[in-house]
Amino acid sequence: MPTAHHHAGHSLFYRKTGTGNKIVLWFHGFGQQHLAFDKVQTPELSDCTHYSFDLFFHGNSHWAGSSSIEKKDLQELFQRFLEENKIDSFSVVAFSIGCRFGLSLAESFPDKLQKLVLLAPDGIQTRFWYWLATYPALSRKIFRYIITQPRFWHRLLSFLELTRLIDRKLLRFAQRQMDSQPKRQQVYNTWVNFRHLKSNTATLSGLMKDHPFSLTLIAGLNDRLVPASLVANLKGSLPLAQFHTFAAYHNDLIGISSGLIRKILYNQ
Repeated sequence: MPTAHHHAGHSLFYRKTGTGNKIVLWFHGFGQQHLAFDKVQTPELSDCTHYSFDLFFHGNSHWAGSSSIEKKDLQELFQRFLEENKIDSFSVVAFSIGCRFGLSLAESFPDKLQKLVLLAPDGIQTRFWYWLATYPALSRKIFRYIITQPRFWHRLLSFLELTRLIDRKLLRFAQRQMDSQPKRQQVYNTWVNFRHLKSNTATLSGLMKDHPFSLTLIAGLNDRLVPASLVANLKGSLPLAQFHTFAAYHNDLIGISSGLIRKILYNQ
């Protein structure tokens, strides 16, 4: 299996397709695998070589450490990957929590980055519930307890539905993503271990001024998980970025925006 390796034993599985001169790295969202962008990678992009990755705690990738993933870990891993594959420049397309990987690469290799396309981006603004669940040590212990005790989890969902503290469609999404112990464990591992992979608009804006890569933000108007209004606010702080919206729910955004993604990459 083709993998990008880290000296500490971490490994990111990827699938390589195409033989073109333009290099594109693809990072999927939570609960998906490297196949998530298959419908986007059409023969129309025949001048591209695609590297589609499984995130850590997904598919065939492996995080060997007991500590959270740091940006320097990804920098070291991808430095080796780029050297081994003789890649001097590349573009990134990332969706949802996969955008945390894309943002980390933008900060680590801004001189090599050509295009950064972020769909329903996570990792630029830390939202309250994510911060509460993953940052304070006590909250992480409570989060782990919720994950490992299904009865408590189901009671919590019933309470949230009864009190309407969370949007009903968002609640249904949470139920689907955590309807088994392996899924609940995947949520915990991903949320907690990815928490340091984040950026901010000031950093991105500075990078774009100093390096000639483009940034495109894509949002779904019906997305409850990463609302279009939140992404629009990011655009307000990133004057050089392009912003596009589609009438799509969170999990439909990749397919519905595929034509735009192909256009962005094809015109590179």
